[in-house]
Parts: sequence; structure tokens; C-alpha cells
Amino acid sequence: MDRIVVEVDDVSAKKWRYASKEKRNQLNDTINRIIKNAFEKPEDDFWQFLDRIGKKAEANGLTEDQLNSLLNED
Repeated sequence: MDRIVVEVDDVSAKKWRYASKEKRNQLNDTINRIIKNAFEKPEDDFWQFLDRIGKKAEANGLTEDQLNSLLNED
């Protein structure tokens, strides 16, 4: 884990100081997810999704020839 400094208003800082350890941990997790999502490119998720689907189809026996045949059917 690494630490960063985030500036907040005085009211939020005071609430943080008096919050329980459990509440601070919950907020840490939420803030961590928000930061991760803010720096991910939406297209990354799309390509990861396609990779997962392709691997699943391959694991279930779908070949490239079968896929092309299905796509070229009228």
C-alpha cells in the first residue's frame, strides 16, 4: 500500500478524525475504487471483456473456422 494526500474541506476532515476505524476503512476502499476507475480508459474494459468472451468461447470448443461460418450464414 502507498499513501497519498487528498485535500478536503474542514468539515470532512473533522468527520474523518472522529470516524471509527471501520468507517475509515470503508471510505478508504471506496476512495481507492474511485481513483482506480478515474484513471482507467473505458475502452480497456471493452477489450478485456472481448478477451474474456473469446477465451470462454474457445474453452467451450468454438474455433475460428466455426465462428466465421456462423458469421457468414444468411
